[in-house]
Amino acid sequence: MLEAAKLFFTASRWHGEPTVREPGRCTEWRWWPLTALPEPTVDYTRAALEAISRGTPYTAAGWN
Repeated sequence: MLEAAKLFFTASRWHGEPTVREPGRCTEWRWWPLTALPEPTVDYTRAALEAISRGTPYTAAGWN
């Protein structure tokens, strides 16, 4: 089965408070330290957050 690609972006500017815009997919927003992400956190999300925290602008994880 072919899996859809996942893209993550970081914001360079932000104002306001995040809101849940897809309540059927997400019930709430919370801020978590990178060293204590909740379980389950899917592997590609964890990999993206770790790469962003290292300043890595791109990773090819999942792109076969």
